[in-house]
Amino acid sequence: MTERDEKNGKEPGNLKSMKDRIRDLETDLTDFRDLMDSMRDPVLVLDADLRVVSANRAYSSTFELKLKEVEGRLLVELGGGQWDIPELLGMLNEILEKDTTFDAFEVDREFEKIGRRIMLLNARRIHRGPGKPHRIVLVIEDVTVSHMMKNAMEESEAFQRALLENVTDTVFLTDDSGRIVHVGGNVQEIFKKSAEEIQGLGNIEALLGKDLFNPEEISRKEEIANIEREITDVSGQKRTLLISVKRVALRQGTVFYTCRDITERKQAEEEREKLQSQLLQAQKLESVGRLAGGVAHDFNNILSVILGYGEAILDTLREGDPLRRDMAEIVRAGERAAALTRQLLAFSRKQILQPEVLDLNKVIRDLEKMLHRLIGEDIELKLALSDRIGRVMADPGQMEQVIMNLAVNARDAMPGGGKLMIETADVELDETYARTHAGVTPGKYVMLAVTDNGSGMDRETLSRIFEPFFSTKEKEKGTGLGLSTVYGIVKQSGGNIWAYSEPGRGTTFKIYLPETEAEPKGKAVAAKKETTKGAGEKILVVEDDENLRNLMGTMLSRLGYKVTLAANGGEALLLMEKKGLKPDLVITDVVMPNMSGKELAERLLEMQPDLKVLYMSGYTDNAIAHHGVLDPGIPFIQKPFILDDIAEKVRAVLQGN
Repeated sequence: MTERDEKNGKEPGNLKSMKDRIRDLETDLTDFRDLMDSMRDPVLVLDADLRVVSANRAYSSTFELKLKEVEGRLLVELGGGQWDIPELLGMLNEILEKDTTFDAFEVDREFEKIGRRIMLLNARRIHRGPGKPHRIVLVIEDVTVSHMMKNAMEESEAFQRALLENVTDTVFLTDDSGRIVHVGGNVQEIFKKSAEEIQGLGNIEALLGKDLFNPEEISRKEEIANIEREITDVSGQKRTLLISVKRVALRQGTVFYTCRDITERKQAEEEREKLQSQLLQAQKLESVGRLAGGVAHDFNNILSVILGYGEAILDTLREGDPLRRDMAEIVRAGERAAALTRQLLAFSRKQILQPEVLDLNKVIRDLEKMLHRLIGEDIELKLALSDRIGRVMADPGQMEQVIMNLAVNARDAMPGGGKLMIETADVELDETYARTHAGVTPGKYVMLAVTDNGSGMDRETLSRIFEPFFSTKEKEKGTGLGLSTVYGIVKQSGGNIWAYSEPGRGTTFKIYLPETEAEPKGKAVAAKKETTKGAGEKILVVEDDENLRNLMGTMLSRLGYKVTLAANGGEALLLMEKKGLKPDLVITDVVMPNMSGKELAERLLEMQPDLKVLYMSGYTDNAIAHHGVLDPGIPFIQKPFILDDIAEKVRAVLQGN
């Protein structure tokens, strides 16, 4: 400053210039400070020693530090050494030395006052001019929340993928056009294709069909549930799917399909309905069986009277008497009727098999006349029986039923007439045959074949013919038990049965029964012996059927017994309690009104312990024992019976045999 300037009150020019520069610097510094404070993220300005030259308000507020606690301190000293990170310090020093930068250096650590945070760091060197030390601007961005959101989204997407790929159903995600964008679940099991193969189909219609859902309907309803659709997988198997569709708002797509395989459930429902129908049918048959048993029981009483009086009359007629032959026919007809009632009782009470050594040829020849009547005149019956066949072990009555059932089936398959052939032959089934026919054991067999030239059966029908209650006939014309009964008898006899048929070309049933080496028990035909007579023993007969009761009195009186008759248990008790009757033997019907024969016998035995008892019934002894009416081994005679039968049985019981 010159003297003139001082006298005039003016500053020297160089001083003024310096002050202006200082003001400019202060203004620049203020602007820089304002710029830093306006930044949302924390910012630090570092010198070459990594000492904080300046910090913005965001840093102060974020890390809860005053600016005076930050500025002038080394970076590693801040916040209890929260930035003492070797990797970070190394990068900052590298920036000073090589003028490099680094972006998005991520730090995940526990900070002193603000807790665990994830920070994203950006650093750049600032050139301040020649001869001036460099500075580093360090920008710190808190990305904790965005990281949490990102992780949550990734976890959600991972969960969605796991859910889509591990559910038991098959799931599809499509866009609005129906293009498959994701496949998950048990797709391989249901569709027999991989997820990639299905996604390669492009549109959902290519997989589930075009007429499944209307896009407008989906858009309007938002959700459509439980539509059943039958598909055929690549293996040719039909499967039933339960399909639902719902509009969703997922990044991958907009329409969500679920497909559940309900094939087994549908089959189970159908099977349940079938079983329910079978149960109703079985209950119906049980009712019919009880009715049949009751009718047979009553009919046996009638037959007992017919046979009893018939034999009595036959015994009074001399040889050569014209009436004797007629009466003999009446008795034989009664015996045949008795055989029919035994079959009826066997049906109603399921008699057990009583196998014996059989010649099938003889069984068939004995049935020949009955078969002719059974099949009708418009069907030709031809027998092709081998001259010599082995013997089998089987129940003769059940084998007769097998043959008759097959003959009836053949008759029904030839409504316009035809031919029925029954054949027998010895065969030997070898290992090769056994390997291709389940359940067959190699060995010697007797074959029984029944062939017709009727309507035949297709393969599907043929596969089900032995199922209980399966029938191709109208409901009113068949129970569906005929062939299943045949199958059961053959199997129970140790044999096998096979059916061969084609539509329009008839049917052949072949039965193979194991040949037996056992010898048949001889049924010696003894010379007619004298009818066993009584010696005046007293017999009390208890029978509710008046005709049969009177017949019993007549028959036993002729045999030499003293007979007393009672119509029921009460009358029998009265005779012994009040009138002092002491019989040697009581013959009582098993099934009677009010008091059964067993109950009566128990009460009579209390009065007379040495009393002998003989039970009689129109039911079979097996049926009586099965229903708990009598214990096995108790003296029993089945109605109808003839004079010789009752004479022999009464004598055996009186003698204790």
